[in-house]
Amino acid sequence: MKYILIIGLIILVSLKLSAMSIFLQATKSGWYPEFLQSVVITITSNNKPQKILDIGTGPGTLPQMLIQKNEALQITGIDIDKSMIAEAKRRLTHQNVSFRHQIANEPLPFADSEFDIVTFCSALFLLDDSAKKSLLDEAKRVLKPNGKIIALTPSGKKSIISSFAGVWKYPFSSRNYTFMVWKTATTNSGRKWQKQKWLFDYATQSKLQYSSSLTFNDNASLEILTKQVNK
Repeated sequence: MKYILIIGLIILVSLKLSAMSIFLQATKSGWYPEFLQSVVITITSNNKPQKILDIGTGPGTLPQMLIQKNEALQITGIDIDKSMIAEAKRRLTHQNVSFRHQIANEPLPFADSEFDIVTFCSALFLLDDSAKKSLLDEAKRVLKPNGKIIALTPSGKKSIISSFAGVWKYPFSSRNYTFMVWKTATTNSGRKWQKQKWLFDYATQSKLQYSSSLTFNDNASLEILTKQVNK
């Protein structure tokens, strides 16, 4: 009962804030970097110089975490929200990191086979099927042979109450309340995404190698699609 009351208070507070404001607060919390950590580990486990494209980069949290781990990376972050790109540029200035505005539903302004890795963090599951396919087709086009598409998505696996009980595991922050807002907002859509197995089907149709695993205390799904070399 206590957890339900606390969750209710958090939701009431969040209703007074805009979605963008809550998201920006979340990116400065203790839990959000933990959410992204599996992507960071996957990319930086390879010490070779790599070109990374982060689609839906928001305020640039993932590029910031990546460049802190490996300054040899070349990272481009794109987003359809100009205010997010402005915030990303404000937060991070590095010679190997760039941010640019992307017009929605337009082809990606990059050459074929330009990137080693393309990332989507908490982005694909928000799009309709047509938009997902178009964007993934473009991601595949700009990906080098043996390159990887990495998608991190809320899993919806755990109940809101059980997830709330685990918030203490993340680094303390006054902004950790945003975890419950995120969990409440994404549980149903995350479960739907997992049930549909959309990326698995896309990988099969596009002849991409597919793997998946649960991460972030089972609250997120990490899916990897590898562009195999034609033989």
